[in-house]
Amino acid sequence: MSRGQATFPVGLRVVAATSALLALSWYAPNASANPPTSKQDVHQAERAYQAAVARVSAIRDQVASIQTRLQTAIAAVEKQQQLLEQITADLLETRARIADAQARYDAILAQLNSRAVQAFMSGPASNLDWILGATSLVDLSDRVEFVDAVSQSDADLAAQVDYLHQQLLFDEARLEDLQAQRRVKLAQAKATQDQIARDLQQQENLQAEATQIAEQYFHKYRSVKKKRAQEIQAAAQAAAASTSHHDPVPLPAEYRHILKICPVQKPVYFSDGFGAPRYTGHYHLHAGVDLVTAKGQEIYAPFDGVARTSYNALGGNAVYVTGQDGYVYNAHVDHYSALSNGPVKTGDVIGYVGDTGDAIGTPHDHFEFHPFFPVPSDWPVSYYGYRVIGTAINPYPLLVAACG
Repeated sequence: MSRGQATFPVGLRVVAATSALLALSWYAPNASANPPTSKQDVHQAERAYQAAVARVSAIRDQVASIQTRLQTAIAAVEKQQQLLEQITADLLETRARIADAQARYDAILAQLNSRAVQAFMSGPASNLDWILGATSLVDLSDRVEFVDAVSQSDADLAAQVDYLHQQLLFDEARLEDLQAQRRVKLAQAKATQDQIARDLQQQENLQAEATQIAEQYFHKYRSVKKKRAQEIQAAAQAAAASTSHHDPVPLPAEYRHILKICPVQKPVYFSDGFGAPRYTGHYHLHAGVDLVTAKGQEIYAPFDGVARTSYNALGGNAVYVTGQDGYVYNAHVDHYSALSNGPVKTGDVIGYVGDTGDAIGTPHDHFEFHPFFPVPSDWPVSYYGYRVIGTAINPYPLLVAACG
């Protein structure tokens, strides 16, 4: 029997057998009304979810574009309103000026008409007769000057009438132009306001679509994923319970006490999952062992060292502890403790078991060990055939030694 076969724990044989039976039942012709969730179900839900995420992202871009357009339109309406107010003020001023000019025009025209009537009634010889009736040279001079003044007054009246007439024509043309401008600005403002109303309606429709997509696909994905995780957890716990304890794994004696204590508060269930394929987010190998226990259970520093917190999409909240022989990585932490960052001693509480990251609905501590020493050639191979993944080493034998 090879070393890989020798390290194959009974618990995992039960899990493997159970998984095989489940796999057969998923494809059985007479499946139950509520069959177990397969990886394909999760992948299909994830693909639909990713497509929904892309659509929601596109919707967000559209909404952002609409909001930019709305801001531009609102600024245009405000500018149009200012122009309308200025045009309206100019209209009022022009109308007042026209009214004043019209009144002066009418008054001067009346004077001119009166002088014309007087001139017509007196006839062309009246002025000459009046001048010739002078009694002296001084009187003659005065009469000639008076006639000249009357003539100049008539000419001035005629000039004023002509000027006011031209001013009236100019002001009336300006009034017509201002009215035309006002009609154009009103039409532009109405068109802009109509566009704003359409944009607001489109934005509302897009936001409603995004909400519907989120409810339909995101919740479905979470539900399928949670159901799948619960089924896996139940199978693992059943297998662990059926074997009471994990099978001992051959481990070089000098490495058996790297982990001074079990990393999580007992009771805890775990199996040799190092190297198992994972499909959440993207395909990858499981570089640790999942310590399944109740949410909120304490997570301990397994040796003296320095703790620090971290976060990533898959692992969620995480805590590293770096010691003399290497560092451990604990993922899916529910919340941190006062000692999650800084120096720690063996047994210090560094966090609490949770289901953050991609572990929604399945509280556990994803545990990895990354050694600082060269990996021994006789280090036990996992059930999945892996001794090392990246810088992580199969921690299952260490956990068996520390957790019992």
